[in-house]
Amino acid sequence: MTQLAILFLALVIGYTVKKLPISFDRLNKVLFAIVLLILLVMGYGFGVSIKNLLGKLQYIFLSVVIFSIVISLFNFVFISIVFAKEHKALRLDKSSSEKINFLAFILQSVKYLSIILLGGIIGIIVNYPLNFMEHLINLLLVLLLFVVGHQMRMSGTSLKEVVFNKAGIKLSLTVVMSSLLAGIVVAFIIQLPITTALAMSSGFGWYTLSSILIGSLIKPEYSAISFFVDFNRELLAIIFLPSLGRLFPFTMVGICGATAMDFSLPVIKQNLGQQFVIVAISSGMLLSIAVPLLIPLFAKRSVRQPTGCCLTDHTGLFNV
Repeated sequence: MTQLAILFLALVIGYTVKKLPISFDRLNKVLFAIVLLILLVMGYGFGVSIKNLLGKLQYIFLSVVIFSIVISLFNFVFISIVFAKEHKALRLDKSSSEKINFLAFILQSVKYLSIILLGGIIGIIVNYPLNFMEHLINLLLVLLLFVVGHQMRMSGTSLKEVVFNKAGIKLSLTVVMSSLLAGIVVAFIIQLPITTALAMSSGFGWYTLSSILIGSLIKPEYSAISFFVDFNRELLAIIFLPSLGRLFPFTMVGICGATAMDFSLPVIKQNLGQQFVIVAISSGMLLSIAVPLLIPLFAKRSVRQPTGCCLTDHTGLFNV
């Protein structure tokens, strides 16, 4: 919650600054550089974690795949239905003569994925957790929100539009409900207690916090699963934003989850434009607030030892 308050404060301060000694184009280049660095660090952290979890990788992988597929599917379907009119209106607003260069969108996604893979390879080779990088990323996020706040002022957007954004509120509520429904489905698929699955579905992309809460409140072994489930949410959103974002912008912002107001925000701005920055910050902020509230709520009612699982386990990850 402290990090959320600091990020929002950076946004407000950036908004109050009337003029910076840097052009709008230079600001966009700064944002793009932040995107590349964040993706590289994400990949590095992924690579380090993979090497440390090789002994249980098969079982973690199966659980993460099931969680990720079901949550992403539920998010996509529910948000697309709830925002069907908005998506249709946006498509009608676009010029019929406008040529869509899907190859450019695919190449953009490949570029993002390549940076993440490069970071992952470096992480596997080095296999050394760089603790200071977390502080660097937090600093970059503060800078990012400061720049975004200043750009909002330059574009004439008010902070009231962010805090009380109807689309952002509706989007965050849809993400929460569809994610929790997905958690119930996953509970039946892999035979987890429903409250445990609900807790693990309530990270909304905030993998640093969700993995810590799940590991400490439920079971340490589930920390890795929770981390990768929420990491995958952000990864999938970043990869598909350039292509699917054009057809389902609200849906793709929603799939970003809590990261829509920080890690994913530059990618959203770059591919969807300034109008969705407001929605992203609003929904991301609300989902960030929901994470430390919902996970402890469900974790308190969760059974610490699962009654069983459909996955064969020889490592003790699941109690079969």
